[in-house]
Amino acid sequence: MSDAAPSTRFSPGFLRWLLIGSLALNALIIGAVLSTICIAHFGGPPPEEMHSGGPDRRGQLLLGFARTLPRERADMIRQKVADAEPNLETLRRGMRDARATVRAAITAEPFDQAKFDAALDGIVQAETAEARGKTALFGDVVRQLTPQERVDLHEWLDRRRPNR
Repeated sequence: MSDAAPSTRFSPGFLRWLLIGSLALNALIIGAVLSTICIAHFGGPPPEEMHSGGPDRRGQLLLGFARTLPRERADMIRQKVADAEPNLETLRRGMRDARATVRAAITAEPFDQAKFDAALDGIVQAETAEARGKTALFGDVVRQLTPQERVDLHEWLDRRRPNR
């Protein structure tokens, strides 16, 4: 009998690189899973970023729902959203301008409380105008839907409601 240990088929250097590769792959998979969980849990960008440009959230919801409809009905919704986009962009610009006015009032020397309060009221008015614009778009689209499409929209929105 021989006391010699059986030789391994892989060199220690190869096993070390194999271990490093395995650890890197595990870290990549764990990172992907954790990022997916975080994105799903926290629900995407905060509302401030959502309104900084591009279609608004209500328009995005309507466009998402449109993908579930036949082409001609989906095209109607897409057209309504596209038609409303210039007005919504004007309303978003009003929000940006109102925020800029508040920032300017905060840093003004000497500080003018009345001017600052008026700037804050401007934000409330701009937010109200933007909300009315989005609601008008939503109402215009819903008004054009069939009774079954309205039920489908309700169910579709309910499935996407956060914090169920």
